Amino acid sequence: EDAEDEFRPDPSFDVSVESDSRASALSREEAFAFGVSSRVTLRIPTGGTISLSANNRVTTEDTAAQFVILEFVQPLLKGAGTEVGTANLVTARRRERSGVLGFKQTVISLVTRTIYAYRNVIKSMRAVEIAKRSVQRAEDLLEVNRVLIETGRMARQDIVQTEANVAERKLSLTEAEGALNDARLSLIDILDIDSRTLIRPTESLRVDQTIQDINRGVELALRNRPDYLRALLSLENTETALAVADNARKWDLNFTSSAKLGHTGDSFPEAYSRFDDDYHVGLSFKIPLGANVDSRKRAYRRARIALQRSHLQVAELRQSIEIEVRAAVRDVEIKFRRAELARQARELAERKLDIERIKLNSGLTTNFRLVRFEDDLVRSHNNEVGAIIAYLNAVTALDRTRGTTLDTWRIEIDATAEGVENK
Repeated sequence: EDAEDEFRPDPSFDVSVESDSRASALSREEAFAFGVSSRVTLRIPTGGTISLSANNRVTTEDTAAQFVILEFVQPLLKGAGTEVGTANLVTARRRERSGVLGFKQTVISLVTRTIYAYRNVIKSMRAVEIAKRSVQRAEDLLEVNRVLIETGRMARQDIVQTEANVAERKLSLTEAEGALNDARLSLIDILDIDSRTLIRPTESLRVDQTIQDINRGVELALRNRPDYLRALLSLENTETALAVADNARKWDLNFTSSAKLGHTGDSFPEAYSRFDDDYHVGLSFKIPLGANVDSRKRAYRRARIALQRSHLQVAELRQSIEIEVRAAVRDVEIKFRRAELARQARELAERKLDIERIKLNSGLTTNFRLVRFEDDLVRSHNNEVGAIIAYLNAVTALDRTRGTTLDTWRIEIDATAEGVENK
């Protein structure tokens, strides 16, 4: 707003009281004058100024004066043009827009962290469910062993392996429940809500393959990533700073014009009885000399170096973004294949365990093999859940890399901020 005020009318009001004492050999005279004046000045984008002033003055010597003056000053060299004239305003708007982009970047990071933490809760919940099913299967196997022992089809000492397996499954369940509680508290900490809040995710884990276009991804990233857009704004501000530094080296050549209307009389009625007009048009010229010239040249060289550095930083960031997008797309593809393979491995582990149960009932295998296959199934279940979560997180990471996180999750920044950004 301070920069916006630069092009708003700047009014002022002055009241003055003056004393004038004059002495001669025979007498001493003292006169007083009372003046009231008002002035309104307006800067225009071309670098010029327009001012309107009204002056009224009355003295104890029975004189009064009133004048209305309209003045216009327009630089023709130094300070001329809208690029320099609006430099402060444009730079301030870019900085404000950069602040909005910084806020967006913070929101994207927070949303991404929340998504990761939420999926970690889902992963931990699935681990608890898998552990519970594993305990149930172990207890079912223990019952089957007891029946086999009662029918004389299994030695009594063989049941020890199954009992140990039940204990290990219950220990794994306890550890999974502890991990779930830790994941829940981590999510609550990010959300900053009551620690007693019970979080129960209900959605199912699904893997939907989407075809990712790398070139399209790079285009989206360059159009949406807050860090890249902020770098572009910084580059534009550096270009403006160079233009201002170059302008400071120029000579002063100003076009001036004024119109003065007013009259002086012995009283206010007489002063206001008529309006005399006085017009002025001219040029003023000033050449800077001395140390100021050298300092302005140095400032210009520094601004030019800063611009070159900004161009280099933008180019490096653009290359880095392209590499990040390619790596993120590749990671999504790899994680998808891993999820598919994990699903196939889990299905095969289930079939293998079912076949081994049938063999145990027929006395064709041992508890040791069945417990080992049970371990394989638990591991396959957890691997599948982990692979699915990893794939979904890779998609989320790709969104963050492309700067589309807020669009994907339909999160809108406050309309006021958007208005500032689009100025």
